[in-house]
Amino acid sequence: MAAALPAGARVLRLAMILAAALLGALPVLWPAPAWAHAELVATTPAGGAVLATPPDQVVLRFTEPVTAGLGEIRVLDRSGTAVTTEAPVQPPGDPATIAVGLPVALPSGVYTVAWQALSADTHPIEGAFAFTVGDGGPAATPPAVDAGPGRAAVGVVYLFARWSGFAALALLCGAALFTAWLWPAGVRYRRVRRMLWGGWAALVGSTMLCLLCYAASARGVGLDAAMDADLLRRTLQTKAGTVLAVRLAVLALLAPALVLLIRHARTDARRGRRLAVAAVLAADTTLAATWSTATHSSVGTDAWLAISMDVVHLVAMTVWFGGLAVLAGALLPARDVTAMRTAVPAFSRIALGCVGLLVLTGLFAGWRQVQSVSALGGTTYGHLLLAKLSLVALLVVLGAAARSWVRRHYAADRALGAHDAKRGPDAEQVFRLRRQTVVETAVAIAVLGLSSVLVTTQPAAPAVAAVPAAATGGSSPPEAAPAAAPARVPFRAGSVSGSVLVEVEPARVGRAVLHLSVFDEAGGPREVPEVRVALTLAAPPVGPMRVDPGTGRFGHYAALVTLPLPGRWDVAVTVRTSAVDQTVVHIPVEVGAASR
Repeated sequence: MAAALPAGARVLRLAMILAAALLGALPVLWPAPAWAHAELVATTPAGGAVLATPPDQVVLRFTEPVTAGLGEIRVLDRSGTAVTTEAPVQPPGDPATIAVGLPVALPSGVYTVAWQALSADTHPIEGAFAFTVGDGGPAATPPAVDAGPGRAAVGVVYLFARWSGFAALALLCGAALFTAWLWPAGVRYRRVRRMLWGGWAALVGSTMLCLLCYAASARGVGLDAAMDADLLRRTLQTKAGTVLAVRLAVLALLAPALVLLIRHARTDARRGRRLAVAAVLAADTTLAATWSTATHSSVGTDAWLAISMDVVHLVAMTVWFGGLAVLAGALLPARDVTAMRTAVPAFSRIALGCVGLLVLTGLFAGWRQVQSVSALGGTTYGHLLLAKLSLVALLVVLGAAARSWVRRHYAADRALGAHDAKRGPDAEQVFRLRRQTVVETAVAIAVLGLSSVLVTTQPAAPAVAAVPAAATGGSSPPEAAPAAAPARVPFRAGSVSGSVLVEVEPARVGRAVLHLSVFDEAGGPREVPEVRVALTLAAPPVGPMRVDPGTGRFGHYAALVTLPLPGRWDVAVTVRTSAVDQTVVHIPVEVGAASR
């Protein structure tokens, strides 16, 4: 809801003008920052390298500082068995590098380096590359390996934990602020008390669940393994674990404060209400900071400004969405006419201010994470952001309808200074407002769901500019061998459609050439602005191994790759057809054991 008064309309227009001005000025005021999920830019040995002598260590270099706290570097032989390595270390003064020693000389063979680490924005990252020692060694067949189905379950639970955390924050802080500021007598109602304590309990539970899921996600294990005491200890030593622990501590301190709020909020003393409002805003800001200091905002250029803007964004969200929940779930059903006469118009004006803050801070965050139209329309982050913006626009439309309702039923009372309880909307009109507010609340819940996905999705700008992680070697390709008959996989990106063909020669462990062809609808070669390739093996879990297909000519690309393990590899091909249109097709490729 937003204000129905002419002054409110002028404020909203002013906010939109300021937002547009800010969007246009951002590229001038601040240079493009370098941040987001760290990208692997160099390895020793290099991906695809053929070494005459075995290396004594494996070194990974990233685009930004990383931590190896919950990560690991596994070196697998061609049977899928991990070879003995030392613990990962980071050279002094070089937080963007991780190294692991190899105490035992590796015999001839093809080896896979599967790595996991934590990016500076606390998000787990992983990948893989391969190298060969000597002539590649004898052939071997890998044993059956559990692909770890628990990882997918952890991802679903983690998504739910993040969403419920946002929703609980909005319910707890928004309901507390609405009660302290606009409806002190609301604590008499059981529904309001349930909202307050339910929000507190849900936020405690979601935070604990996030702690377990973060450990499990970073190590690629199930939730049962995440209960290990040593793993939890290591998790608490990471930035994400620390802020989650701080959040739990703040919530523990808020429990007695919530008791005091419920006990004393019903007073009409102006000074007491102001103190309560200030205390709620301080608690809301502190809790919001436990999100903002461990997300995309916390790294890169002007991180302090990004964190501040993100905190304001979260606080404005909690005030608006939590207030909607109280309005729809408690005040309107209570039919407290006197409270509605003062609280509904006041909340309408407060919500208007929240809309302005959300627009301003959201534009800043969007520019910082996207930076270009191509990144907005051609990445997962961009698509999610567009979906979120669409839902927010729907909320604004619903708010405009609510402003009209406020104008019809309360503007006259404000102008006349009326206090007659008989004036105002009747029961049917209140029911209509409640029904509309319930719809607003449901849309707000969907917005929170998209926000929970966005915070762990790689931002659009670095996703477009990402450097392929695995360098292909420079030696001559091996002799071609028969491969399984490939099939063309259709794609469509924007108005462009066609098909993709992937061939691997030879389709067996060792050095091979990956051929990628893009065709139009008629079967002829099609040139596209860009293609990207990544290989992933499900069992044992390896990848993604990024492959640089080069520039290509006449729709054909070729790259030298090292296939370290046999099995059914998934070749993910990203086809970009314009500045804003791209799609990903997945092509399975069977890789057999080396013919030795």
